[in-house]
Amino acid sequence: MMRNRRSTAAIIFLAVVLGVGCNSWRGFGFRASGPEMPRLRHELALKPGMSVADVGAGRGELTVALAAEVGSGGRVFSTEIDREAVKQIRAAVAAAGLANVTVVQAQARDANLPTGCCDAVLLRRVYHHLTHPADTNASLLRALRPGGLLGIIDFPPTFSWLWPWPPNSVPQNRGGHGIAAQLVIEEATASGFELVQLIDDWPGRGPLASYCAVFRKPRDRQ
Repeated sequence: MMRNRRSTAAIIFLAVVLGVGCNSWRGFGFRASGPEMPRLRHELALKPGMSVADVGAGRGELTVALAAEVGSGGRVFSTEIDREAVKQIRAAVAAAGLANVTVVQAQARDANLPTGCCDAVLLRRVYHHLTHPADTNASLLRALRPGGLLGIIDFPPTFSWLWPWPPNSVPQNRGGHGIAAQLVIEEATASGFELVQLIDDWPGRGPLASYCAVFRKPRDRQ
């Protein structure tokens, strides 16, 4: 009986960890003072005056942090498909007193970012939820300026025996909740991006593995 209780407790613990990891794709758990921001600053070459996009911004924590990075002379486009989340982002931006954030209502096939608006675009634990990745990637490519960077932070399908279900309506090749880095690379490069690097020790998701794939829009592509 005690062994069964321990097994049940372990399963509940793993479910909670996975749940937090999944919520993180919507911005939950991001801390500007945590280990991710210094690495984002380095990998995406963030600096004052840049224009960046936070795609699938959730509740807006990362949006607020990015707004501080690019400063008053920069711009952050914060996109969300969920209307309630859009309201939360607007509230977070207002509470922080930010004037350099544009909140955008996204669609399933289109991030709805202006053409050529951004030096860098970031998807933090969002990609495995995309239902039409090719269309979304095409919209991100249009949004980036030539030579601009795309950062995709995500996690591979983990503990598939415990959480074998992918999000609703995503492509069937995902293999569970999450997405393999190689699939992200294949899909992004098929959409016209160039792979810069794959970082397989990305922080911010507790004991579970995360990665960051960094891509570039070709400099000769408008």
